Formats: sequence, C-alpha cells, structure tokens
Amino acid sequence: MIDKRTIAILATMMVLASAPFVAAQPHHRMFQFEESLGVVTITTGEIGVRVASHGEVPHFSWWNETDPGTDYHIMFNRLFEANDTNENGVFDPRLDHLVGAMFTLPIADWEFSGFVTEEQNDVITALHFNFTNTENYDHQGPGMTTIPGIHKMPGHTNPMDVEIQIRVHFYLATPDQFKFDLRISGWEWTNSDSILVFQFTVGESEHRRNTSDRDVELIKHEGEKLSFGNAWMEYAQNAFAGNASHQVQVRASHGDPLMAQERKSIFLTFENFGDETLDYDPVLGISSLSTAWTFLGIDYNQLVLLAGGFSALALIVIAVKYKNNGT
Repeated sequence: MIDKRTIAILATMMVLASAPFVAAQPHHRMFQFEESLGVVTITTGEIGVRVASHGEVPHFSWWNETDPGTDYHIMFNRLFEANDTNENGVFDPRLDHLVGAMFTLPIADWEFSGFVTEEQNDVITALHFNFTNTENYDHQGPGMTTIPGIHKMPGHTNPMDVEIQIRVHFYLATPDQFKFDLRISGWEWTNSDSILVFQFTVGESEHRRNTSDRDVELIKHEGEKLSFGNAWMEYAQNAFAGNASHQVQVRASHGDPLMAQERKSIFLTFENFGDETLDYDPVLGISSLSTAWTFLGIDYNQLVLLAGGFSALALIVIAVKYKNNGT
C-alpha cells in the first residue's frame, strides 16, 4: 500500500526534477534606454545597440547582449547618383560610375527627437526616436565631395538643400533586431535616368569600442539579407515616395569601399523618385548563438512536454495503485 506521505514525496520529486526545464525558459525582455550628448544606448536583453551622432556621421553599433564579445558597426557615409550601366538597378562600383559629386553625410550635431514609447499594461512594447540633420548643403558646399580617379559626369552648380532623417524603432516582440527608417527629401537629380546610392561601411570591434577597428571577414548576400559574422541587415525591395503614394524599387550590393582607408561597404540603390520624399526601412539584427537548451538532441520545448507527460503519467499510476489498494 502507498500511503499519502509517499505520494507527497514522489510528487515533490517530480516537481524538483522539472525545475531545470522551468529555469531554462527565456526570461521576459524589457527595454533599457538612455541618451547622453547625442549618444543613445538601448538594450532589450537579447540585443544591445549604441547610436552615435554627436560630432560624427550617424553610426550604429550593436552586439549580442546574452553573449557580448564582438560589436558590429555600420556607418552612414554618403549619397550619390550613378549611371546604371547594365540597367539592373544594382550599383556595381566596377561597372557603374558616379554622376556629379557625392553628398557626404555631415560630421555635425544631428538633432535628437527624444524617446517616444508605446505601452501595454504598464509594459513598454515599442520605442522610437529620430535623428535629423539640421544643416543645409549645396553642390559646392562642404557636404559635396568628389573622388579622384573615378569617372564622373558634370553635376549641378545650383544649391541643393538635402534633409536626411533617421528614425529608429525597437519592438519588444522582436528583441533581437531593430528598424531604422531613412527619410530623404530635397534631392535634386542631375540626370532623369540616374539611380541614387546610399553607401554604408561595415566593420567590427571588441565589445564596447566606440569605433570599428577591423573589417568584417565576409559579407554574405542571400535573398534580401546581408550577413556579416553574427549580425545582419535585411532590406525590402521597395521603398515609398510621395507620402507612400507609390513604390520605388530598391536593390542592394556590397563590395570594396570607394575610398581608401574605409571598411567594406553595403550599397542600397534606389530608382529615380523625382522631386518627392523617399521613405525606406531596413532592419538590423543579431543572430542567436545557439542558446537553445538541449538534452540528447531534444530541445527545451520538447523536453518540457515530455517532462509534463511523464509527471502526469506517474501521478495517474500512483492514483490508480492507491485506489486499488482500497485506501
């Protein structure tokens, strides 16, 4: 006969045996964020991000918060028009050539909007903020540069006021990634059939370094995702222009930088969108480092189901045994 004390002991043992499975569950992610002197830092528990814009071009660095070691860096370098020589919508620095001068993003203080949050049941579920360049540049001003040795065609001589806004979005539902919107207005085209190219440079560093100190080993391009190390950029093949009244084709490529002493580059290419405002929203993220808890090749979720099933079965067997003994 199995007495009540034995049942209690067995039940307690089963609860204790399942404790590792409970402990292995992913913990609830929460936002932590701050801004100081033009530098914004955000963590979600899975990704950490630093956005710098004070006295430099906008610069994102991010890392795996659960296992920091390598920081990945993307710098917003320049905008320029180019010929699409083979009409494939992709910028190829070996084939296509620049049209006019380049707009180098200003090394200046970008205006920070402050944080805007969304909440549900007193929990922050989304975080938003903007950086906007507050100075205007023309084709002959400090924002416009040319590259010696690269073929170019004559560009404007008239002033061109360009405004670039970078809008950053974090969502608690996707704690391993964040979106950044590019909003470009005031671009005056040299040629009606040119493409507009936004160049980013990509690098990496040891954790908590403010600048990249080495190239990423390799950039892989699969579908609409560019991967480097454990980080990635995902892009959509369409942007919006004219207050989302119509779509603009977007293509991506990568390769060596246009200027010496720069890191490997990613080029986002936009078809000509006339005198309208362009809105586009790529995504940056970090890949997990195989943190799933496994045992004998069975992952955590399967183990929880098995543990629960065995516990319920054991309790049923004990209960039947107890009843058959007539106690």
